[in-house]
Amino acid sequence: MFKTLAVSAARFAILSTKSASKCLINTIPKPTVSQLLPQSNRSLCSIVTSNLQQKPLLQPLPQISNEITRTLTKYSFRKGKRKSQKKALKRFYRLNWGIWIRTKAGRHRKLWKKSSARKRRLRQHVFCNATQSYMLDKMVGEYWRRPKYYVDDPYEPYHTREEFPITAMKPRPYFPKEEQ
Repeated sequence: MFKTLAVSAARFAILSTKSASKCLINTIPKPTVSQLLPQSNRSLCSIVTSNLQQKPLLQPLPQISNEITRTLTKYSFRKGKRKSQKKALKRFYRLNWGIWIRTKAGRHRKLWKKSSARKRRLRQHVFCNATQSYMLDKMVGEYWRRPKYYVDDPYEPYHTREEFPITAMKPRPYFPKEEQ
């Protein structure tokens, strides 16, 4: 530390006396420690400067990751099975034909300032798209993907999707052409 301070002071003194265009910084000889310090302080100086060079004055800040983690347990300790995400089961409901439904956000908040039509829309459920349904299927276990049958289920009419040929379970009725 003392060495660099003395070298920079010597360079500044030479640069201030000569013009900057004629003087080159690289041509200035660097003084040694023996020239700068008396004999008694040389051994102490080497210990102090070696400690300063090894330790930085400011410690680096720890890196904080902002990545979202769902902490999905793939293998449990007891049985080695995949664990279901309780938050997904609490917020979403799976219909038997594979789609997940959810309620709209803000359906209980500030109802005094919402119109009656908006409150009616907030009471309705909406479908999740295919990507979200696939992700939710991976977040829950096999038990929750199987069809469930409850007594007086309010979602009973929505568990089948007969109008779409891929998800239809019942055969389509055959109507023969009428003869005239």
